[in-house]
Amino acid sequence: MANNSSDLVVETFKLTKIYQNRQIALNDVTLRLERGCVMGLLGSNGAGKTTFLRLLIGLHRPTAGWAKVFGKFMTPNAADLRRRIGYIPTNPQFPRGMTPITYLDYMARLFGLPREVRKPRLASLIRAVDLLRASGDPIAGFSNGMTARLAVAASLINEPDLLVWDEPTHGLDPEARRSMLELIKTLASEKTLIVSSHNLSDIDEVCNHAAVLSHGQMIYCGSLQDLKGRMRRNHYELDLEGDQKAIAKAAQVIRALPEFRMVNLKQRRLELYLQDDAVNTAALANVFMTLNDNKVTLISIRSVGQQTEQAFLDLVEKEESRGFARIYQPEAA
Repeated sequence: MANNSSDLVVETFKLTKIYQNRQIALNDVTLRLERGCVMGLLGSNGAGKTTFLRLLIGLHRPTAGWAKVFGKFMTPNAADLRRRIGYIPTNPQFPRGMTPITYLDYMARLFGLPREVRKPRLASLIRAVDLLRASGDPIAGFSNGMTARLAVAASLINEPDLLVWDEPTHGLDPEARRSMLELIKTLASEKTLIVSSHNLSDIDEVCNHAAVLSHGQMIYCGSLQDLKGRMRRNHYELDLEGDQKAIAKAAQVIRALPEFRMVNLKQRRLELYLQDDAVNTAALANVFMTLNDNKVTLISIRSVGQQTEQAFLDLVEKEESRGFARIYQPEAA
Protein backbone atom coordinates (compact mmCIF):
# COMPACT_ATOMS: atom_id res chain seq x y z
CA MET A 1 0.00 0.00 0.00
CA ALA A 2 3.01 2.27 0.28
CA ASN A 3 6.47 2.28 -1.21
CA ASN A 4 8.25 4.64 1.13
CA SER A 5 8.66 3.18 4.64
CA SER A 6 8.42 6.64 6.23
CA ASP A 7 4.80 6.91 4.98
CA LEU A 8 3.84 3.74 6.81
CA VAL A 9 1.91 3.78 10.06
CA VAL A 10 1.96 -0.02 10.30
CA GLU A 11 4.33 -2.50 8.73
CA THR A 12 4.58 -6.22 9.49
CA PHE A 13 7.00 -8.73 8.04
CA LYS A 14 6.36 -12.50 8.17
CA LEU A 15 4.57 -11.95 11.49
CA THR A 16 3.95 -15.34 13.11
CA LYS A 17 2.50 -16.45 16.43
CA ILE A 18 2.47 -20.04 17.67
CA TYR A 19 0.83 -20.79 21.02
CA GLN A 20 2.26 -23.58 23.24
CA ASN A 21 4.47 -24.77 20.37
CA ARG A 22 1.53 -26.31 18.56
CA GLN A 23 -1.30 -23.93 17.64
CA ILE A 24 -0.36 -21.63 14.74
CA ALA A 25 -2.60 -18.60 15.36
CA LEU A 26 -0.88 -16.37 12.79
CA ASN A 27 1.37 -17.47 9.97
CA ASP A 28 3.77 -15.32 7.96
CA VAL A 29 1.70 -12.11 7.68
CA THR A 30 3.29 -9.25 5.74
CA LEU A 31 1.33 -6.01 5.51
CA ARG A 32 1.94 -2.29 4.92
CA LEU A 33 -0.51 0.41 5.94
CA GLU A 34 -0.23 4.07 4.94
CA ARG A 35 -1.28 7.09 6.98
CA GLY A 36 -4.98 7.88 6.51
CA CYS A 37 -5.98 4.34 5.51
CA VAL A 38 -9.07 2.80 7.06
CA MET A 39 -8.42 -0.92 6.89
CA GLY A 40 -10.99 -3.61 7.57
CA LEU A 41 -9.50 -6.79 9.00
CA LEU A 42 -11.83 -9.58 7.95
CA GLY A 43 -11.97 -13.18 9.06
CA SER A 44 -14.34 -15.65 10.67
CA ASN A 45 -13.94 -16.51 14.37
CA GLY A 46 -10.56 -18.12 14.98
CA ALA A 47 -8.98 -16.72 11.80
CA GLY A 48 -6.28 -14.88 13.77
CA LYS A 49 -7.66 -11.32 13.80
CA THR A 50 -7.33 -10.69 17.56
CA THR A 51 -3.87 -12.30 17.66
CA PHE A 52 -2.73 -10.02 14.82
CA LEU A 53 -4.04 -6.90 16.59
CA ARG A 54 -2.50 -7.90 19.92
CA LEU A 55 0.89 -8.42 18.25
CA LEU A 56 0.49 -5.04 16.59
CA ILE A 57 0.05 -3.22 19.90
CA GLY A 58 2.67 -5.25 21.77
CA LEU A 59 0.37 -7.26 24.05
CA HIS A 60 1.94 -10.45 22.63
CA ARG A 61 5.46 -11.22 21.46
CA PRO A 62 5.75 -12.69 17.96
CA THR A 63 7.18 -16.20 17.58
CA ALA A 64 8.80 -15.02 14.34
CA GLY A 65 8.79 -11.92 12.14
CA TRP A 66 8.15 -8.38 13.36
CA ALA A 67 5.70 -5.50 13.56
CA LYS A 68 6.61 -1.83 13.23
CA VAL A 69 4.33 1.04 14.18
CA PHE A 70 5.28 4.61 13.16
CA GLY A 71 8.55 3.14 11.80
CA LYS A 72 9.66 1.62 15.14
CA PHE A 73 9.65 -2.01 16.27
CA MET A 74 6.71 -2.86 18.52
CA THR A 75 7.57 -4.83 21.66
CA PRO A 76 5.81 -5.37 25.00
CA ASN A 77 8.10 -2.61 26.40
CA ALA A 78 7.31 -0.02 23.74
CA ALA A 79 5.05 2.16 25.92
CA ASP A 80 5.95 5.27 23.90
CA LEU A 81 4.43 3.67 20.77
CA ARG A 82 1.35 2.43 22.59
CA ARG A 83 0.64 5.98 23.81
CA ARG A 84 -0.01 6.87 20.17
CA ILE A 85 -2.53 4.04 19.67
CA GLY A 86 -6.19 3.90 20.70
CA TYR A 87 -7.18 0.27 21.27
CA ILE A 88 -10.62 -1.28 21.82
CA PRO A 89 -10.69 -5.01 22.62
CA THR A 90 -13.68 -7.23 21.76
CA ASN A 91 -16.34 -6.89 24.49
CA PRO A 92 -14.54 -4.15 26.48
CA GLN A 93 -15.02 -4.34 30.28
CA PHE A 94 -15.05 -1.37 32.68
CA PRO A 95 -15.05 -0.98 36.49
CA ARG A 96 -18.78 -1.23 37.17
CA GLY A 97 -18.80 1.16 40.13
CA MET A 98 -17.24 4.02 38.15
CA THR A 99 -19.07 6.57 36.00
CA PRO A 100 -17.95 7.63 32.49
CA ILE A 101 -16.49 10.84 33.97
CA THR A 102 -14.53 9.12 36.77
CA TYR A 103 -13.29 6.38 34.42
CA LEU A 104 -12.17 8.72 31.62
CA ASP A 105 -10.55 11.06 34.13
CA TYR A 106 -8.66 8.07 35.61
CA MET A 107 -7.49 7.02 32.11
CA ALA A 108 -6.40 10.59 31.29
CA ARG A 109 -4.37 10.74 34.52
CA LEU A 110 -2.69 7.43 33.60
CA PHE A 111 -1.61 9.10 30.35
CA GLY A 112 -0.20 11.96 32.42
CA LEU A 113 -2.54 14.62 31.05
CA PRO A 114 -2.59 17.75 33.25
CA ARG A 115 -5.92 18.87 34.70
CA GLU A 116 -6.32 21.86 32.34
CA VAL A 117 -6.05 19.47 29.33
CA ARG A 118 -8.06 16.64 30.93
CA LYS A 119 -11.24 18.50 31.80
CA PRO A 120 -12.10 20.05 28.39
CA ARG A 121 -11.05 16.90 26.51
CA LEU A 122 -13.20 14.73 28.74
CA ALA A 123 -16.22 17.00 28.23
CA SER A 124 -15.83 17.07 24.43
CA LEU A 125 -15.35 13.27 24.22
CA ILE A 126 -18.41 12.55 26.34
CA ARG A 127 -20.43 14.82 24.04
CA ALA A 128 -18.90 13.26 20.90
CA VAL A 129 -19.94 9.73 21.92
CA ASP A 130 -23.38 10.94 23.09
CA LEU A 131 -23.01 9.95 26.76
CA LEU A 132 -23.65 13.40 28.23
CA ARG A 133 -26.94 12.42 29.89
CA ALA A 134 -25.36 9.29 31.43
CA SER A 135 -21.99 10.87 32.30
CA GLY A 136 -22.62 10.63 36.07
CA ASP A 137 -24.36 7.20 36.04
CA PRO A 138 -22.66 4.00 37.23
CA ILE A 139 -21.27 1.95 34.28
CA ALA A 140 -22.93 -1.16 35.80
CA GLY A 141 -26.30 -0.09 34.35
CA PHE A 142 -25.04 0.56 30.81
CA SER A 143 -26.41 -1.16 27.70
CA ASN A 144 -24.01 -2.78 25.19
CA GLY A 145 -24.29 0.29 22.97
CA MET A 146 -23.41 2.70 25.80
CA THR A 147 -20.47 0.53 26.87
CA ALA A 148 -19.24 0.47 23.26
CA ARG A 149 -19.44 4.28 23.05
CA LEU A 150 -17.54 4.62 26.33
CA ALA A 151 -14.84 2.33 24.86
CA VAL A 152 -14.57 4.71 21.88
CA ALA A 153 -14.15 7.71 24.21
CA ALA A 154 -11.50 5.84 26.26
CA SER A 155 -9.58 4.92 23.08
CA LEU A 156 -9.48 8.60 22.05
CA ILE A 157 -8.46 10.16 25.38
CA ASN A 158 -4.74 10.28 24.45
CA GLU A 159 -5.47 11.80 20.99
CA PRO A 160 -3.90 8.78 19.23
CA ASP A 161 -2.61 8.74 15.64
CA LEU A 162 -3.68 5.13 15.07
CA LEU A 163 -6.93 3.45 16.16
CA VAL A 164 -7.04 -0.34 16.50
CA TRP A 165 -10.58 -1.53 17.17
CA ASP A 166 -11.36 -5.25 17.54
CA GLU A 167 -14.98 -6.08 16.57
CA PRO A 168 -16.39 -2.68 17.71
CA THR A 169 -19.94 -3.56 16.52
CA HIS A 170 -20.01 -7.01 18.17
CA GLY A 171 -23.18 -7.61 20.18
CA LEU A 172 -24.77 -4.25 19.33
CA ASP A 173 -28.41 -3.83 18.37
CA PRO A 174 -29.11 -2.18 14.96
CA GLU A 175 -29.42 1.35 16.40
CA ALA A 176 -26.20 1.11 18.45
CA ARG A 177 -24.40 -0.45 15.48
CA ARG A 178 -25.52 2.42 13.24
CA SER A 179 -24.22 5.03 15.70
CA MET A 180 -20.88 3.15 16.00
CA LEU A 181 -20.47 3.09 12.20
CA GLU A 182 -21.24 6.83 12.01
CA LEU A 183 -18.58 7.47 14.69
CA ILE A 184 -16.02 5.46 12.71
CA LYS A 185 -16.85 7.43 9.55
CA THR A 186 -16.31 10.72 11.40
CA LEU A 187 -12.95 9.58 12.77
CA ALA A 188 -11.87 8.11 9.42
CA SER A 189 -11.43 11.59 8.00
CA GLU A 190 -8.59 12.38 10.41
CA LYS A 191 -7.12 9.08 11.71
CA THR A 192 -5.53 5.88 10.49
CA LEU A 193 -7.80 3.00 11.54
CA ILE A 194 -7.73 -0.76 11.68
CA VAL A 195 -11.18 -2.19 12.35
CA SER A 196 -11.64 -5.94 12.65
CA SER A 197 -14.95 -7.64 11.95
CA HIS A 198 -16.45 -10.81 10.54
CA ASN A 199 -19.30 -8.72 9.15
CA LEU A 200 -18.55 -7.57 5.65
CA SER A 201 -21.34 -4.96 5.57
CA ASP A 202 -19.69 -3.02 8.44
CA ILE A 203 -16.32 -3.08 6.69
CA ASP A 204 -17.95 -2.22 3.38
CA GLU A 205 -19.51 0.89 4.88
CA VAL A 206 -16.52 2.43 6.66
CA CYS A 207 -13.27 1.08 5.15
CA ASN A 208 -11.28 1.71 1.98
CA HIS A 209 -8.82 -1.19 2.37
CA ALA A 210 -9.23 -4.77 3.48
CA ALA A 211 -7.07 -7.63 4.72
CA VAL A 212 -8.59 -11.10 4.91
CA LEU A 213 -7.29 -13.71 7.36
CA SER A 214 -8.17 -17.38 7.12
CA HIS A 215 -6.65 -20.01 9.47
CA GLY A 216 -3.91 -17.54 10.42
CA GLN A 217 -2.89 -16.85 6.80
CA MET A 218 -3.48 -13.61 4.95
CA ILE A 219 -5.28 -14.54 1.76
CA TYR A 220 -6.00 -11.01 0.56
CA CYS A 221 -4.66 -7.54 1.19
CA GLY A 222 -5.61 -4.56 -0.95
CA SER A 223 -8.40 -2.16 -1.80
CA LEU A 224 -11.92 -2.98 -0.69
CA GLN A 225 -13.13 -2.40 -4.23
CA ASP A 226 -10.89 -5.19 -5.54
CA LEU A 227 -12.06 -7.54 -2.80
CA LYS A 228 -15.71 -6.95 -3.65
CA GLY A 229 -14.92 -7.49 -7.31
CA ARG A 230 -13.69 -11.01 -6.52
CA MET A 231 -16.94 -12.05 -4.92
CA ARG A 232 -19.50 -14.08 -6.78
CA ARG A 233 -22.70 -12.13 -7.23
CA ASN A 234 -24.74 -15.25 -7.82
CA HIS A 235 -27.87 -15.18 -5.66
CA TYR A 236 -30.73 -12.71 -6.21
CA GLU A 237 -34.26 -12.26 -4.91
CA LEU A 238 -36.93 -10.47 -6.93
CA ASP A 239 -40.29 -9.32 -5.54
CA LEU A 240 -42.90 -9.30 -8.30
CA GLU A 241 -46.40 -7.98 -8.94
CA GLY A 242 -48.89 -9.33 -11.46
CA ASP A 243 -51.13 -12.24 -12.27
CA GLN A 244 -49.93 -15.40 -10.46
CA LYS A 245 -50.25 -17.49 -13.65
CA ALA A 246 -48.19 -14.96 -15.60
CA ILE A 247 -45.52 -14.99 -12.86
CA ALA A 248 -45.44 -18.82 -12.93
CA LYS A 249 -45.11 -18.78 -16.72
CA ALA A 250 -42.24 -16.26 -16.57
CA ALA A 251 -40.49 -18.40 -13.92
CA GLN A 252 -40.78 -21.43 -16.22
CA VAL A 253 -39.07 -19.54 -19.08
CA ILE A 254 -36.32 -18.29 -16.73
CA ARG A 255 -35.70 -21.87 -15.48
CA ALA A 256 -34.83 -22.86 -19.04
CA LEU A 257 -32.16 -20.12 -19.36
CA PRO A 258 -28.62 -21.61 -19.33
CA GLU A 259 -27.22 -18.91 -16.96
CA PHE A 260 -29.20 -20.20 -13.96
CA ARG A 261 -28.48 -23.30 -11.91
CA MET A 262 -31.60 -22.94 -9.76
CA VAL A 263 -34.81 -20.89 -9.93
CA ASN A 264 -37.39 -21.00 -7.10
CA LEU A 265 -40.77 -19.28 -7.05
CA LYS A 266 -42.44 -18.69 -3.66
CA GLN A 267 -45.77 -16.85 -4.15
CA ARG A 268 -44.56 -13.61 -5.76
CA ARG A 269 -40.89 -13.87 -4.79
CA LEU A 270 -38.46 -15.25 -7.35
CA GLU A 271 -35.12 -16.68 -6.15
CA LEU A 272 -32.34 -16.90 -8.73
CA TYR A 273 -29.04 -18.74 -8.42
CA LEU A 274 -26.58 -18.06 -11.26
CA GLN A 275 -23.97 -20.44 -12.62
CA ASP A 276 -20.48 -19.53 -11.34
CA ASP A 277 -19.30 -18.43 -14.78
CA ALA A 278 -22.46 -16.51 -15.72
CA VAL A 279 -22.28 -12.76 -16.37
CA ASN A 280 -24.87 -11.34 -13.99
CA THR A 281 -25.82 -8.30 -16.10
CA ALA A 282 -26.59 -10.43 -19.20
CA ALA A 283 -28.46 -13.04 -17.15
CA LEU A 284 -30.57 -10.41 -15.36
CA ALA A 285 -31.29 -8.61 -18.65
CA ASN A 286 -32.87 -11.85 -19.93
CA VAL A 287 -34.90 -12.10 -16.71
CA PHE A 288 -36.21 -8.53 -17.08
CA MET A 289 -37.16 -9.14 -20.73
CA THR A 290 -39.02 -12.33 -19.76
CA LEU A 291 -40.91 -10.51 -16.98
CA ASN A 292 -41.79 -7.71 -19.42
CA ASP A 293 -43.03 -10.18 -22.06
CA ASN A 294 -45.35 -11.70 -19.46
CA LYS A 295 -46.56 -8.30 -18.16
CA VAL A 296 -45.06 -8.91 -14.73
CA THR A 297 -43.93 -5.85 -12.72
CA LEU A 298 -40.69 -5.86 -10.71
CA ILE A 299 -41.09 -4.27 -7.25
CA SER A 300 -37.58 -4.86 -5.91
CA ILE A 301 -34.38 -6.83 -6.52
CA ARG A 302 -31.59 -7.56 -4.06
CA SER A 303 -28.30 -9.42 -4.12
CA VAL A 304 -28.56 -11.92 -1.25
CA GLY A 305 -25.70 -12.49 1.13
CA GLN A 306 -23.16 -10.41 -0.75
CA GLN A 307 -22.71 -7.82 1.98
CA THR A 308 -22.59 -10.43 4.72
CA GLU A 309 -20.28 -13.00 6.21
CA GLN A 310 -21.51 -15.57 3.66
CA ALA A 311 -20.01 -13.68 0.71
CA PHE A 312 -16.72 -13.39 2.53
CA LEU A 313 -16.79 -17.12 3.37
CA ASP A 314 -17.39 -17.86 -0.32
CA LEU A 315 -14.18 -16.01 -1.11
CA VAL A 316 -12.23 -17.87 1.58
CA GLU A 317 -13.53 -21.23 0.36
CA LYS A 318 -12.72 -20.41 -3.26
CA GLU A 319 -9.20 -19.19 -2.47
CA GLU A 320 -8.45 -22.13 -0.18
CA SER A 321 -9.31 -24.51 -2.97
CA ARG A 322 -6.86 -22.66 -5.26
CA GLY A 323 -4.13 -22.36 -2.67
CA PHE A 324 -3.18 -19.25 -0.72
CA ALA A 325 -0.16 -18.23 -2.76
CA ARG A 326 -2.03 -17.33 -5.92
CA ILE A 327 -4.12 -14.49 -4.50
CA TYR A 328 -1.60 -12.85 -2.22
CA GLN A 329 2.12 -12.33 -2.86
CA PRO A 330 3.64 -10.29 0.00
CA GLU A 331 6.42 -8.93 -2.20
CA ALA A 332 3.80 -7.36 -4.46
CA ALA A 333 1.94 -5.71 -1.57
